[in-house]
Amino acid sequence: MGLDSGTKLGPYEVQAPLGAGGMGEVYRARDTRLDRAVAIKILPSHLSADPEFKQRFEREARAVSSLNHPNICQLFDVGRQDGTDFLVMEFLDGETLAERVRRGALPLPELLKVGMTVAQALAAAHRAGMVHRDLKPANIMLTKGGAKLMDFGLAKPAAAAAGGSGSAPLLSAARTMSGPTPVSPLTTAGSIVGTIQYMSPEQIEGKEIDARADIFALGAVLYEMATGKRAFEGKSQISVASAILEKDPEPVHTSKPEIPPALDSLIAGCLAKDREERFQSAHDVWMRLKEITDRPQAASAPSRGGLATGVLLAVSAALLATAVVLFLISRSAAPGFSVRAYIPPPPGTAFRPTGFDSGPVVVSPDGKMLAFSAVDEKGITNLWIRPLDAAQATMLPGTEDASAPFWSPDGQHLAFIADRKLKKISVRGESAQTLADEAAYGGSWSADGIILFSAKNNGPLSAVAATGGQASDATKLAAGELFHSEPSFLPDGKYFLYRAYGRDTPSVIKVGELGNPNGKPVDVVQGEAPNFASGRLIFVRDGHILAQSFNLKTMKVSGDPQALGEASKLSVSPAGVLAYHESSNRSELKVFDRSGNVIAVPGALAAYSAPRFSPDGKSIAVTVTDSRSEKSDIWVYPAAGGQPTRITFGPDDYWPVWSPDGKELGYALNDNGKISFRRRPLDGHTPEETIFETEAYSGGSTLDWSPDGKYLSIDLRDKSGTWSNWILPLEGKHEPFRPPSTANITASAYDGMFSPDGRWLAYFSYESGRPEVYVVPFQSEGLKYQASTIGGWVPRFGDKREFFFITMGNRLMVAPIEAQANFRLGATQPLFQLDLPNFAGPNYSVSPDGQHFAVLTVDHTKSSSITLLTNWTAALPK
Repeated sequence: MGLDSGTKLGPYEVQAPLGAGGMGEVYRARDTRLDRAVAIKILPSHLSADPEFKQRFEREARAVSSLNHPNICQLFDVGRQDGTDFLVMEFLDGETLAERVRRGALPLPELLKVGMTVAQALAAAHRAGMVHRDLKPANIMLTKGGAKLMDFGLAKPAAAAAGGSGSAPLLSAARTMSGPTPVSPLTTAGSIVGTIQYMSPEQIEGKEIDARADIFALGAVLYEMATGKRAFEGKSQISVASAILEKDPEPVHTSKPEIPPALDSLIAGCLAKDREERFQSAHDVWMRLKEITDRPQAASAPSRGGLATGVLLAVSAALLATAVVLFLISRSAAPGFSVRAYIPPPPGTAFRPTGFDSGPVVVSPDGKMLAFSAVDEKGITNLWIRPLDAAQATMLPGTEDASAPFWSPDGQHLAFIADRKLKKISVRGESAQTLADEAAYGGSWSADGIILFSAKNNGPLSAVAATGGQASDATKLAAGELFHSEPSFLPDGKYFLYRAYGRDTPSVIKVGELGNPNGKPVDVVQGEAPNFASGRLIFVRDGHILAQSFNLKTMKVSGDPQALGEASKLSVSPAGVLAYHESSNRSELKVFDRSGNVIAVPGALAAYSAPRFSPDGKSIAVTVTDSRSEKSDIWVYPAAGGQPTRITFGPDDYWPVWSPDGKELGYALNDNGKISFRRRPLDGHTPEETIFETEAYSGGSTLDWSPDGKYLSIDLRDKSGTWSNWILPLEGKHEPFRPPSTANITASAYDGMFSPDGRWLAYFSYESGRPEVYVVPFQSEGLKYQASTIGGWVPRFGDKREFFFITMGNRLMVAPIEAQANFRLGATQPLFQLDLPNFAGPNYSVSPDGQHFAVLTVDHTKSSSITLLTNWTAALPK
């Protein structure tokens, strides 16, 4: 229907039409309450009358309205009047990028500015669980205040958004600008999702899509801004689709030789046909654009030896990435020139930088190779080698479940941890050799053939010959210290750096002497992950990589530390190459349905851990760590979103569990090394009760409350660092006991989750050498059921009929419980992929009915790729 000027829709007064399409008509209007201009979109009556459409529309409107970002057009309101549904959006005055590109290519500074803005907007949307699916120049508005991304139409994760015949975005194509009608046609309901010239190959093929579809579209938009023409053209939609699937666009430099090679390669990396070889996040693209912006002269410099030409002509994204790295390294050899590059994981895998059995990237001593752990789609972890002059990484056979790799001094071998043993393997792929039968963390390999490593979770460093043999203590714990880790030999091979971790004190970097474990170590500085290169101590403090001058004679630092990046671990070579995985202790608290759709975002980015649904499914208790004090407290968030409530106020409270009636919370508390367990009524009147406290253990956590209300399941960590499950009675004498079925387990075991009838306990442990999930009787010895077969962790019961756990690749699995009498599971099936943060812990919870999942989701402001910094000393602030 057409609306005349002066028509009122609630408080909004229509002024003039702006555009129309299959999804409705758009008008400029005035908000009479706030006296501001808005854009109103009227939805067609035939769609408004569809109950399914209405439900979807309302859900998507709620999600889109939560996108509060300066570079995203905001949705203000949704209304209905006289049978007419409408949305109210921010009015933007300017022109679309499509209209601007019609006049020709953009100057490089303007192109980079718009590209960075759009990448930031996409990154924000992807963090909120939304994929645009229709990114194109017509949906980018150029205003006086900068570029704005419009028309977000997807309010659910891409895992649920099949391309092809999938439902079109309901909120798409809201015309929120002044000026002529859009250059590109408006999206219509029920049509293929997206505009054909900007669609990714997986969209055209009708496959499920994710955020990487937007990365492809962003590449096409960047190409169009750079050249003034579309990346893929054709006389029909079929011919355009064929070009997208089978052809690569002409390199940008062919028509625009002034474009920096780095930008050309960036665009090609976005337009890779295989999404596994594409840039993996919008944040990665933003960082690359920022690098080009910050170093325009270097980015535009002529290439050496024809290498840049090879980059531009490469047809594989993997080859492109390799050539770019080589080009950047060759450029970084110039004095004062440092380059940051980003390397994605091998196709079909994900990095395992931190958390259980992690394998962060390590640089070979000559700076020419990288090694890292990656987990495939089946949850199997292996070591990979990536020469910087190779097109792809290569998996090392015989390294299944490998973690914590480190290089031999000659770069011919890798040492690693697998099956809780220290092993080494040749990079040529020969069989692995066991060096020590007990190992927890990796270490450092000296030129004299001595390896330092951590034999136990808690304890001093150990030393063993690189040929194997008897291990011996290399350090001695001082009073109050729990463990030593992260050794790194200094150049003389006699002294070494290491991290000393104490109870409730910051980690300290120390210098030890090989062969003198009882000697007095030198305290250097607070921090962790110590390395030495180019006359500086490189280390991590508070999540930041720092470099500080270090005197090898006095073993003292001088001057102020200077920041190089954000990470929890790093690797640096004497050749001037620094590599790390960006990391963060922050995550978002989201609620998913069984299809992987985000249905609520109760908590924005914060340092969360251990979320737990309340018995009625309406609230989520979670640990939140304050970034300033680093102390943790318990908060309760409404599951549907809303104002959270703080429950505890220190000194360090964590890992809440609900009582069966939902009237109390149990939690653990760490007070200067004294571990205690408490129960707190939520009525606001009854004081909390300390149930049990101990100084005999170095750690403890609450796990679950039994259905009959009589017991708490807890974990305790002994002084050697081994975790085990205990049961704490809430009636009578509060003395914990080991469940009979797990009392004899000597390997670390985690969790101890009660089944809904209270008869069974689920846990995961390292009994087989890697984490696997088991179910045992609660109060008697008997049948032991293994639920996972290729690695699993964090088991959960949903209701009386289902059982959940996570694979080592973080895929959420579900199995029906077919028998209660002797416990038997049916066939295990995947539900959806969890995007968990890279730190260990119970990062999800299942609602009582098994239909919803509270999940801590990774901080996507950090890159998912390896960050490679060449000639890193040149990157230090002057």
